Amino acid sequence: MRNRGTLDVLRHSRHDWLNQIQLIKANLSLGRLERVNNLIEEIVLEANHESNLTNLQAPAFAEYLITFHWEPRLFSMEYEIIGEPVNLSKADELLYKWISSLFTDLENAVNKKADNHLFLSLHIEEAEIRFFFDINGILEDTDFLTEWLQRQPESFSVVEQEITLEQSTIQVSYKF
Repeated sequence: MRNRGTLDVLRHSRHDWLNQIQLIKANLSLGRLERVNNLIEEIVLEANHESNLTNLQAPAFAEYLITFHWEPRLFSMEYEIIGEPVNLSKADELLYKWISSLFTDLENAVNKKADNHLFLSLHIEEAEIRFFFDINGILEDTDFLTEWLQRQPESFSVVEQEITLEQSTIQVSYKF
């Protein structure tokens, strides 16, 4: 994890907000009020997911997901958090290393010219988190994903996997 200074965090955050405001402003000037309302709803939803993520008390894991798009990437990523927050402070380092290793391997496997996207959904239950990964784009290597899933610690179990070159879905359970 990169140790970011306060000014760096503020610069990236300001950049994100300015991009969103410019989208709203552009759509307002074109008279697209329905699109403006949709953008505002998307911003509120994203802020709620970010808040739910930070409420998990896993700062390294949360920072990695929140700041993921601050660096040039070969795939875009968005996430959602479903369920009531739980305290994951004891699993923070494990979750951070786990997700960052997957994303690093995925970055090496996707086609560098394709429009690659990962949607991550975390379903939080009383003593378990279910991670749903939906990968769209072009994977040049699907074997890495199968191999990565087989190397996971005991606390992670693969519930479901469907891996193809253009779309993959994976469900992993983490019991804490």
